[in-house]
Amino acid sequence: MLFNLRGALDSIFVKVLLGLLIAAFAIWGIGPGMLAGSTRTVAKVGETEVSTQVYANAVQRQAQQLQQQFGGQMTSEQIIQVMNLDQQVLGQMVSDAAVAEHMRNMGLRATEIQLAKEIRSFEAFQAPDGSFSPEMMERALQSAGFSKSELYSDLRRSIARNQLMGSLDGGKLLPRAFAEELYVWQAERRRAAMINFSASDITSIAAASTEELEAYYEASKANYMTPERRSYRYIMLTPAQFTDKVELIEDDIIAAYDSRRDEFVKPETRSLLQVSFPSEEAASEFIASVKGGADFVTAGAEATEFTQSEITLGANSYEDLRTSFDSDTAEAVFALETGALTSPIEGIAGWSVFKVDAVTPGNTVGIDDARAEIEASLREEHAIDLMFDFLPDLEDAIAEDGSLAPVAAKLELPLATVTAIDTQGRNPSGEQVVTQQNEYAVMQEAFRLETGIEPEVKDLDPRDNTKGVYLVELAEVQEPVQQSFEDVSPQVRTAWQAEERQRQAAVIAEQAKTRLMAGEDAEKIADELGGTSFDAKNVTRTADGNSGLSQNIRSLIFDLPLGEIDAERAADGNGYVVVRVDSIMPGEPASNAVAVDRLYEQLVAQYQNELIQAYQSHLLDIYEPEVNRNIVQQLFRSQAEQ
Repeated sequence: MLFNLRGALDSIFVKVLLGLLIAAFAIWGIGPGMLAGSTRTVAKVGETEVSTQVYANAVQRQAQQLQQQFGGQMTSEQIIQVMNLDQQVLGQMVSDAAVAEHMRNMGLRATEIQLAKEIRSFEAFQAPDGSFSPEMMERALQSAGFSKSELYSDLRRSIARNQLMGSLDGGKLLPRAFAEELYVWQAERRRAAMINFSASDITSIAAASTEELEAYYEASKANYMTPERRSYRYIMLTPAQFTDKVELIEDDIIAAYDSRRDEFVKPETRSLLQVSFPSEEAASEFIASVKGGADFVTAGAEATEFTQSEITLGANSYEDLRTSFDSDTAEAVFALETGALTSPIEGIAGWSVFKVDAVTPGNTVGIDDARAEIEASLREEHAIDLMFDFLPDLEDAIAEDGSLAPVAAKLELPLATVTAIDTQGRNPSGEQVVTQQNEYAVMQEAFRLETGIEPEVKDLDPRDNTKGVYLVELAEVQEPVQQSFEDVSPQVRTAWQAEERQRQAAVIAEQAKTRLMAGEDAEKIADELGGTSFDAKNVTRTADGNSGLSQNIRSLIFDLPLGEIDAERAADGNGYVVVRVDSIMPGEPASNAVAVDRLYEQLVAQYQNELIQAYQSHLLDIYEPEVNRNIVQQLFRSQAEQ
């Protein structure tokens, strides 16, 4: 690690401090003026207030985390709207405020001894030897913009809350015997004899008469309707239609190259090892031992509290070192060859020693070599701008004319026509007419429309409006109509035969059940009745990744008592499966203590969460929180409605 302070920045507390400081001025344009007066509080529970600023920061932080998880496909604003994130965070913060109010009423507070112990536990406040450093604490708080009083106040609140929540310990209320009994049931395994009768294997079925087929048709006429078909016209607008209209100047190319310099200019980097010592003498002794043949990583881990992984810094550029340490450190490191060590360098964490493990030369792709790539990306960007610049003309034209044909003619846009397709994008001949993703988006909207509705501009991709827009108008709807028996008689015959095979499979399964109950051998029954016999061993209640047993048959195996027999329709609808339970092996808690412990921990955590939720719900009934909905609307809803 760079030094122990670097590791300290991984601590939850310091992350919160830095996150609040940075985000406080970046969230939704909230400044001191906007938060003046009553707007400083978004909610109040008794005398405990929920700060508007803290609430806004929390919503945005969660939105940004989710945005990263979604790969940047949605903006923070879209995530907040779609997931109602503002309401979720508000609900949690109000619940927390209710707990804080209850603590205040009960007089719960942390002692000075507890507070001191908590402060000394923060790695950010510790020297390299692990001892508490007031200087390190001052620097960490100063960097985060927090005062000691704010730190002490937050910690006292957290300690008291932990004390209160500790009283809701599910482990004290839920005995381990409960987990043991549940494990007996949960880990139970069964063995079953099974015979599968596939309906598709049955070939000896009598031919259906015309009268039988007509009766079958009449009983299932709803299955023989033509699909709804629609005809529509649409205009599609994408950036690709504007690429040829983009004009680039040299200044644009130079500016783009400069803005992407990090992609084209790779600085020299050095793979480094680093350890820190409390004194220059200790650092010098370490250097002597390494020069004497000791391994840097092994000796460093033995002489300090650094782990071997922390000693390895990875690749660092000159600028990385200058930012993380200082210019003197960067100069000293970059003056070394591969394998060389620095002299002891004094810093905030003590005296550091660096070793250059490897050197990776820098690489520069000049503007001429990068020109084709830059021009292509600039054309894409400018084409999007041109498309957005064109949209007002398109919207004005549709508002003026009301239909697509005159709009297409006026703006010289292609007008596409789609005729008589079903919801799968096929025409009456069964040909696939709709094949592209953008065409599917238009088709889906066309099947939502009603005739006579004026076309509206829609995004091709609601998650990314830069992909383009479309307008679609419905020309005709062909409602489903009943097909005559004569037109669908082949399909009727096929369906009747499949149902007859299934009926015969059910009859055979009943015969197999009767013979199994009489004590006959399952394999013999399967051979004589045309089924497949197999022995299902060690069947568990839940399937693993390699199991080929369907859930409905698995459920039947565990529903039947020992020795009982029954049949169930196959999961794919192809025949029946006859099951006989041959043995039951309950779970054994005594020989699986680790699994029982894991189950017990899960049960305790779940029970404790339910206790906390019930407790918070009770507090909300008592204190009746006040929420300023106008602030929530202004922060997270007003922009979406514009």
